[in-house]
Amino acid sequence: MSDNKTVILVVSVGTNIIRAKAAAYDKIVEDLAKYSSLPVWQAFTDDDTAKAMTGNSAADKVYTVEGALETAIAQKYTDVKVIPVFMARGELYFTLQGRLEFYKDRLNIKVADPVLANAEACAEVADILVNMTEIDPGKEYLLVSHGNPKFPFMGYKLLEQSLQEKGYANMKVISLMERDSFGQAITFLKKRNALERNTNVVVIPLIVAWGDYMADELYNSQDSFIWQLRAAGYRAVFTGMGLGEFESFRTIYNKRLDAIM
Repeated sequence: MSDNKTVILVVSVGTNIIRAKAAAYDKIVEDLAKYSSLPVWQAFTDDDTAKAMTGNSAADKVYTVEGALETAIAQKYTDVKVIPVFMARGELYFTLQGRLEFYKDRLNIKVADPVLANAEACAEVADILVNMTEIDPGKEYLLVSHGNPKFPFMGYKLLEQSLQEKGYANMKVISLMERDSFGQAITFLKKRNALERNTNVVVIPLIVAWGDYMADELYNSQDSFIWQLRAAGYRAVFTGMGLGEFESFRTIYNKRLDAIM
């Protein structure tokens, strides 16, 4: 797959948590570099975070989107394969496409699909989540995304549908940005008699890398999702890990690269 004209650009919203970057985003970059034998650069869509998190060495460099493309032009690359790490085709994905559009007269840019691109991709992700979570039929699982109500996307619905079709009735996908997200969780848990069974409710964040915004909404305050569950009497637990920390999940990005090469 190697050539001297192509660079791969891994784009995420970014994080200011060093451990999360190293455990997820950096690993995606490393995996793609090994898989493709091409140079792989990392960019954050949040410019301030990109500038704050960039290191002194080439391996620790974090670009802004525009900074990466300007560097590609300066270094005589002609092709840029963009791998967004986003879960869904939402605001971040469409905004990124707009930022890339400005450079398409100077670079051949191809953008990969997000993780939950279609029904087939959602079925694949469902299998990965089941395997890496080692689902216990005696527990209940809430797969929690951030989401954006202004950009409704069927990926999360298709993921839940796939899990149900595979027989995992104890798994429910929740979007925190939906007005009734907590109510949906309680309705599901009541239907499953989770309180009466005094079973663990495992919360799995549907995020690639951990960030402060998700920590706040999930755990850090008394009105966060998990503390609301606990206040309602449920034994809510979670790992606080991003999906990108799991090698089996990261293989998705190799397939996204194959699709645009």
